[in-house]
Amino acid sequence: MENLTEPLIRVEHLYFKYPGDEDYILKDINFEIYSGEYVVISGPRGEGKSTLLKILAGILPVENGNLFYNNLNLKGVGKKKLMKFHRKTSFVFQDSALISNLNVFDNIALPLRYNEIYPEEEIQRKVENFIKIINMECDKNQLPAFISIGQRKLVSLARALIVEPETIFYDEPIANLDKASRDLVLNLINERNKKGVTSIIVAHELEEFEPYWTKFIELKDRTVHKILKK
Repeated sequence: MENLTEPLIRVEHLYFKYPGDEDYILKDINFEIYSGEYVVISGPRGEGKSTLLKILAGILPVENGNLFYNNLNLKGVGKKKLMKFHRKTSFVFQDSALISNLNVFDNIALPLRYNEIYPEEEIQRKVENFIKIINMECDKNQLPAFISIGQRKLVSLARALIVEPETIFYDEPIANLDKASRDLVLNLINERNKKGVTSIIVAHELEEFEPYWTKFIELKDRTVHKILKK
């Protein structure tokens, strides 16, 4: 349920274009997201949805406008504060973005080892649990090149969930998945959201997400065309 106090994320007059481009990909973007919301961002192809998601997640910089996360303005934020922000959030990439020379197990373990959150024994236990959840016990020693696109997406999802973030950004999380894998991904997203995790999803498969979202943001003409709430 929406928290009516302070928004978790507040976007104010955000514009964005890549270096060398003349035209803005995003123009005058304004909206708010509250803690625990299940937000779907959609719209026609080429409207900057994935770019917007990466800006919200602190992967791309805020250059024109403001982006607040828990009242921290990510525009021009220092490295230490940005790292602290990243420890609270996770990102599921559309193309999975797995490390090619790490096997399935080590790709999932990567953020835990990088942040030195747990001892190795606990990391092993947590990773084994997620490997069971995504039904990849037989493939845990495989490199990304030797598993399917759908399996790579599941590994990317497990890598994002394993750090137990307060906010997760998903870029087309169920695209190119079979029905069984889609259902698994949707269940994992919904379970986390019910526990209070804020979910922000770029998606085209709107019928799959319609039963669950609490806020729908449509981009059109490179800006926010409409916002719907349940």
